[in-house]
Amino acid sequence: MTNKKKRTVRRPGEKPAPQAPLFDQQTAPIPRQPRRGAGEMQQMTLPLGAAGMEPLHAPEPAPRRRKKAGGRKRPESGPARRRQMTRGEMRRRRRRRRWLAFLFVVFLMAVGFILSVTVLFKVKHIVVENLDKTTPASTGIYTENAILGALAVPLEENLFGFSAAEKQAEMELQLPYLETIRVRRRLPDTVVVQVAPATESWCAKTDAGWAILSDGLKVLKVQPDQPAGLPAITGLGVSEPTAGRRLSTTTQAQSEQIAGLMEQLYAQDLAGSCTRIDMGLGTDAYFVYDGRIKVLLGTFNNLDYKLSVAALLLKNESGEYLGPTDRGTLDVSSQLDDSIHRFTFAPGSFEQEESEPPPPDSSGSASGSTASGSEAASGAASGSASASQPTSDSAPASGSASGSASQSASQPEQ
Repeated sequence: MTNKKKRTVRRPGEKPAPQAPLFDQQTAPIPRQPRRGAGEMQQMTLPLGAAGMEPLHAPEPAPRRRKKAGGRKRPESGPARRRQMTRGEMRRRRRRRRWLAFLFVVFLMAVGFILSVTVLFKVKHIVVENLDKTTPASTGIYTENAILGALAVPLEENLFGFSAAEKQAEMELQLPYLETIRVRRRLPDTVVVQVAPATESWCAKTDAGWAILSDGLKVLKVQPDQPAGLPAITGLGVSEPTAGRRLSTTTQAQSEQIAGLMEQLYAQDLAGSCTRIDMGLGTDAYFVYDGRIKVLLGTFNNLDYKLSVAALLLKNESGEYLGPTDRGTLDVSSQLDDSIHRFTFAPGSFEQEESEPPPPDSSGSASGSTASGSEAASGAASGSASASQPTSDSAPASGSASGSASQSASQPEQ
């Protein structure tokens, strides 16, 4: 016994107690309910997690995707965040939107132009009216049919298919006895021609003959001899008078001077009684009033004030100055200083000297010189009446050439 090896014997361990199976809320059967009797309410016992209720066990996590070698790491969890735009990207986007808007506007304009030329705005009516939009129009020596013929715009033509300025220039050459011609469009389908007739009011001596002028110095026609009954404008250098065009002089200064003189004569209501105008090379200008009084203007400085003084003395509305029978020379060209203006009246006859037209290259700077020659002519006359602008209590001027009267007063120059 002692020599024998001891054998180790394994004894079976204690078996664990059997455990009840886990209750599965998804697969557990609904227990059978006892039957209810007639008229009794049936009570049902449902296990926790039955139909209509959420499962208690947590959802299985989604399988992870394997990372690619050398790839960009992506966030494992968390919501995706939107990348913020840089200033350069915002600027490029705004520029792109502006270009798209510009191209869209250009496209709309092109479509509108094509439609207006091909389909819309057809000429249906042509109207001739006065400048104040009244009808019937005063067309002077022309008829409305002659005006429409000079316009040469047929019906059913596109309203924007011709140039209004070109049509107006062509009509002025064809119809010179219209002082003003305006061609207008009146949407959607009317062409309007506004006209004002011209009257023969002046004549000017030119190299091509005598040009007949309107109130606005528009050339109506050119004839070889001087017309009777029209006041003449001398001392002008006229370049190529054309019927239907405005009177054009050889120098810009003289054009401005004659335009300013005519404007002031009409403003002072002296143009209707004026029988002659001489430009006098811009230094000895004068005009003849009613064929009996020569008004010396000298230069064209302060022309508005000189003509206002002349109108006060010549029209004599108060009855205290020159009467309807006075004849002589009225000099309103003298200016003593900056505040005193002097005029003189010399009764008697006068000579209408015609000055030569200026050369083409003469400048307008001579208009600022003084009129000493006209002052000397008025001072040398016998029986002269020298004064500055008279006041209301001054004596009336003498109507005879032999008599004399003195008037003295002063008024600040305006």
